[in-house]
Amino acid sequence: MEAAAARLEAAGWRPDPDGVLRRGADRAELELAYPAADSLRRELASAVADQLSGLGVAVEIRGGTWDEIEPRAADVAILLGGGDNPYTVDTQAYRALHSRSERTAPLDNPGGYANPDVDRALDAARAATDPADRTERYREAQRAYALDPGYLFLATLEHTYLVRDTGASGPAPILEPHAHGVTWGPWWSLHRWESTP
Repeated sequence: MEAAAARLEAAGWRPDPDGVLRRGADRAELELAYPAADSLRRELASAVADQLSGLGVAVEIRGGTWDEIEPRAADVAILLGGGDNPYTVDTQAYRALHSRSERTAPLDNPGGYANPDVDRALDAARAATDPADRTERYREAQRAYALDPGYLFLATLEHTYLVRDTGASGPAPILEPHAHGVTWGPWWSLHRWESTP
């Protein structure tokens, strides 16, 4: 916090009487929207607001439905989730980091992050057929992004799965990437599970 406060002060930000930072006509304040039905995102939004207030940044958190949030994607910060496209790094990185176009979905890069070096590396990675070359192109995208970041990444959730080997065979396991097991994946039918000796 001390290092962040020093960087803000060095950049010319000074507190208003209410403690919120200002630089010229710019006031350090933002609205952070989150889906109100998601208690985890509500708690994360609250934690972000609390921590940024310690730096002099005012954050108004606002829960809503996606129908209310999406039209305002260009005007507010959004607490997004991820991992719903985990099958390859491309489906997550490209959607989050590539410059927007007319084909971009509303919640893909909603803040309009744009970096031509990141774009070039992501495009090259998407087109690469050699796995080693593809990996190197994604590393290029990471290096370019690290020099010019545009997101605040808060948390990476980990999931633990249990399997009891009873010799049964069946279809390949379902990959549960985003719904955290509540609607599908290994826990979707938990209410029907029965204990066995």
